[in-house]
Amino acid sequence: MPFSGENAESYYDDGLTASMKGDWARAARCFEKAIQLDAKFLAAYHQLARCYLREGQGQRAVHLLQQVVERKPDLAPPRLDLGYALISIGRVEEARQQFERLVAVDPGNGRAFLGLAKVSFEEGDWPTAMARARAALDRSGPSFGVLFLLGRAAKLTGDSAVADASLERADALIEKSLELQSDQPEGYYLRGEVCFVRAKYADALEQYRAAEVRAERTGCYGAFGEAFTFVDILAKQGLCFQKLGKPDRAREMGRQIVEIDPEHALGKALSELE
Repeated sequence: MPFSGENAESYYDDGLTASMKGDWARAARCFEKAIQLDAKFLAAYHQLARCYLREGQGQRAVHLLQQVVERKPDLAPPRLDLGYALISIGRVEEARQQFERLVAVDPGNGRAFLGLAKVSFEEGDWPTAMARARAALDRSGPSFGVLFLLGRAAKLTGDSAVADASLERADALIEKSLELQSDQPEGYYLRGEVCFVRAKYADALEQYRAAEVRAERTGCYGAFGEAFTFVDILAKQGLCFQKLGKPDRAREMGRQIVEIDPEHALGKALSELE
């Protein structure tokens, strides 16, 4: 029940409260109700799209965000989110257009440069991804998302010095967040991601396992611009087993994934390992 009565604003406020608690399903229901009561409530469209994106429903998020951007073309936050949503469903060139438009009107927008870095990374252009990640770093300062992407791109270009320095800084940020939220899976998963990129597969496996025991099977999680599900945690463990030369364990992990989500591409690939 909304806090202040049967109106769009109270459902919207209730949705914001639920989203701050990480209850994305409840938040989505509240924002949907707000839109039912007020079809012109663009802020509710925007927040509902963010819920869909966190739940892995990128296409639905894009549909809503396009409506917001069409009606309010000068608002930066929904255009940023539209760019990231487009990346999530593989529409990379369209994402680039959103970020480039933002940079054209606001050259100091670090998140837009990070979006462009992600576009370059998705295209396999590691040097450009590095350059744009550095531009984001210069404009918005160190954040996990920027440092992690810079580290990954640097590693793929063979620049081990930049890769190691960036990934160490990214890991330090996550370590600080764990001091405040040690009972949540996000920090452990992201530390696992850093370890995996650094080819520390045993350490990565330990972090992914720590995330698994703190996650719910139907949960959708995210922090610092990275989103994942319970099944994704299992999949990353399977990859660690594969890298550690334990194909039987990797195959078994793949079978567990397919039982939960028969269409999970990485789960199916792991389950079919020879």
